[in-house]
Amino acid sequence: MRRSPSYFRAKHREDAPSQSKPILVLEEVYKYFRRDVPTLRNVNLTVERGEFVFVTGPSGSGKSPLLQLVYRQHPVDGGRILFSGRDISRLTDASIPFLRRNLGIVFQDFKVVPHWTVYENIAVSLEILGTTAKLVRSRVADALERVGLAGRGNERTETLSGGEQQRVAIARAIVTEPALLLADEPTGNLDPQLAIDILTLFEEIHEAGTTVIFATHDHSLLQSSPHRLVVIDDGRLIEASQGLRAWSARMQHLGASHAS
Repeated sequence: MRRSPSYFRAKHREDAPSQSKPILVLEEVYKYFRRDVPTLRNVNLTVERGEFVFVTGPSGSGKSPLLQLVYRQHPVDGGRILFSGRDISRLTDASIPFLRRNLGIVFQDFKVVPHWTVYENIAVSLEILGTTAKLVRSRVADALERVGLAGRGNERTETLSGGEQQRVAIARAIVTEPALLLADEPTGNLDPQLAIDILTLFEEIHEAGTTVIFATHDHSLLQSSPHRLVVIDDGRLIEASQGLRAWSARMQHLGASHAS
């Protein structure tokens, strides 16, 4: 019986050779949800440690499925995904939770437990790892301060605004100090000013050393920050490394060329 890499077992710490590799590599990845039409086709992407990468594209283009493959919500149907040099597409089901302990994941709909306190929603990420109560208290307090909710751990989450609930979700994602933070349309339910505030928070987390992949279709966010940009179009991933303006200009030029 094939054993999973030790990196995806309990109490394993990443070794020096792993730290020298890109945090994430997708090689010729395919994903089908319909037999005849691939949702993702021949996707190649390398994310280096410490990068902030925007993933954009229209609704239904494949942004969420791309992230879901990284945290093994779904297996790939072709190609492979390497996380710190390990092929996560070959993980056993028993090893997937250990993969996710190295990831922080933030969703559009927050996924907080409304009747729990702010503290309980964040602490659960550590408690399932068997972290001591003293360390849980310390780490939760630090996470709350980082997301601008210091001193509010005893409030019930259902009493918070949407932007504050998303901050709770971000605190829960970063409290385990993940190697990679995945954000799947995290501002989709927020008004424009709150969306900018949440993006700024992700940028602060990134500046502290966390690698971030931020999926969004909100062009106002993409225009506000000069991070690396990749676009998913009809299931294919296209590099737009010079940012949204360069990508938009390229699309306009191609459109004019086709019209002539």
